[in-house]
Amino acid sequence: MIAADLAAVAAIERDSHNPLPPEGAAVFADRLATFPEGCFVAGPERGVAGYAIAHPWRLGTVPALGLAHIDIPQAPDCLWLHDVALRPALRGRGLIPGLLARLDALARAHALPMLALTAVHGTETLWSRHGFAAAPGNDAALAAYGATARVMTRPVR
Repeated sequence: MIAADLAAVAAIERDSHNPLPPEGAAVFADRLATFPEGCFVAGPERGVAGYAIAHPWRLGTVPALGLAHIDIPQAPDCLWLHDVALRPALRGRGLIPGLLARLDALARAHALPMLALTAVHGTETLWSRHGFAAAPGNDAALAAYGATARVMTRPVR
């Protein structure tokens, strides 16, 4: 991902995460500046088809939704998938496994044994198909993601 991709990423976010308030390009720009190696786009040959934004984090806490800036914690123990989304017309075409493979490689490179995320909008079934399982992490920040939001983790492959 490069700065020129941020408008397309923000548009995909708006289409994918309604009714959650969009975090927008400024939040994604912060993640790109803070941990650029964790920011990927999918399908650049067709434009930005989707994206993944991840950063080191600590299990047991959930990054606040819409937080303008994050500080990567000392001694992180997982790679937190801040956001993974695809354009609706391109879902189901096998792009998620490729993004997850890149994220696994990144986690291994940083000696992080787990991938973690917040499943929203009933996507637990989707994530469980990719090896994620429900995990603790129901702190106050999770409530902002919606009543059905769940923390899920998966060992790095």
